[in-house]
Amino acid sequence: MRLFLTACLLVASAFAFDSDSDRALELAKILAHNGTISATELATIESSTNKIDVLTELLRDKGVLSKEEYARISADSMMSAAPRPAAAQTSPPSPAPPPASSSAAEVTSSFPLQFYGTLVLNAVYNTALTNIEDIPLFAGKQGSDSSGSDKNFAMTARQSRLGFHLRGPEVAGAKLNAQVEIDFLGGKAAFGNGVNMDLPRLRLALGRLDWRSWSFEAGQDWSIFAPLNPTSFAEYAIPTFSASGNPWIRMPQFRGEYHRVLSETTTLLGQLAAVDPNMGDFPTAQFTSGRAPLIGERGRAPGVEARLSLSSKVNDRQYSVGISSHYARGKNFGLANNSAVFRGVDSWGVALDYTLPFTSKFNLTGEVFDGRALGIFSAASGEAILPVETSGEHGVLTRGGWTQGQLNFTPKWQLNLAYGLESPDVSNLRTGDRSKNQTYMANVMYKLSKNVTFAWEYRRLLTNFKSQGAANEQGDHANIAVAYSF
Repeated sequence: MRLFLTACLLVASAFAFDSDSDRALELAKILAHNGTISATELATIESSTNKIDVLTELLRDKGVLSKEEYARISADSMMSAAPRPAAAQTSPPSPAPPPASSSAAEVTSSFPLQFYGTLVLNAVYNTALTNIEDIPLFAGKQGSDSSGSDKNFAMTARQSRLGFHLRGPEVAGAKLNAQVEIDFLGGKAAFGNGVNMDLPRLRLALGRLDWRSWSFEAGQDWSIFAPLNPTSFAEYAIPTFSASGNPWIRMPQFRGEYHRVLSETTTLLGQLAAVDPNMGDFPTAQFTSGRAPLIGERGRAPGVEARLSLSSKVNDRQYSVGISSHYARGKNFGLANNSAVFRGVDSWGVALDYTLPFTSKFNLTGEVFDGRALGIFSAASGEAILPVETSGEHGVLTRGGWTQGQLNFTPKWQLNLAYGLESPDVSNLRTGDRSKNQTYMANVMYKLSKNVTFAWEYRRLLTNFKSQGAANEQGDHANIAVAYSF
């Protein structure tokens, strides 16, 4: 197969300019059809004026072409080198399988712009009061609801997302890439019928420079601390197991990365980032165009994150294990004996993540973590830092994790079974605070085509409260989703 691909490229590069581009595109379509390249990569080639160069660079990066074969082909090419696709994000761009992209628009010959998106409709049913009706993270207290809303049904499309990738020219020997992504979880319009007039929310906004071994990034991206997420279309805008063992956030950051190939199958990745020190204490009911300094910002320094991972390819399956950490310093503010006081807060966390595709049909993924004051990561959500003069004034210790088994029966059918647990240190909590949160999840996905997916999901939520056993609640969440990706 490798010799066949190489021969095809050599033949294509020998034709004149008028036929070169057409033949390269035709070959790219064949490779996309048999799965060698993705629909997103095909769109990159289609939008480029230098199709043969983009295709050969892509196949070299995938290992289909050796360095010697690539050199022979690129030497025959009479066109300038085009930008290659961006390096893969270490933090998954979404908890569900990445959508195929089949449309692209070219801004100029040097800046191809690829639009993508996933339109998701969710229908949900709950048997208990939860913090969010359509994307529940934990259950409310038993008997706390007097409005009769403990059982409810709803439909929403607000987890839909849109974005674009920008493939820029070479800058200082590096490939320039950028990405912007939004969804519609930013709030509701202030009208009596505004329940489905959902407002846009910024997810990603970043620029990236990729050299052969080094990368630099600036913007809002997924945190490198605890970077994995379970697979779900029910929780597509907020990753599954938030507040149940899955720390996550997309945050402003400056990031550096180092890639080192240790062998033909093994790669080492080191990442270091200076991040926004926010600790998750922004008032959730407040809508404002301003930004007052909160606990993390009062620490007067950026947070720091680091991750080291090792990946190894075995029979075309990529195993990886990573360890990551987070630290930020902040100041809690409040009153003690009628006097204004500050209390130091050290937000820290360590996490282990793993991806273990034992067979072509079964993949095991997950994370475990431990830390303090991790509210920005939805760990001990809403109670990660408690008021001054309480036992949690310096931040609440919490730990947990999640694991997911994924079964791919056929290219169209997929089953995911997962469990998540978070358990804050009860000595840091007040009476009535959440002391334990568990979630069981099972979903089935059917891929009708490369653009259309149907998903059915069931979740069981179990939430405990400190010193209030009678308030412990259990609830069920059922979700049907239809997703159209482009």
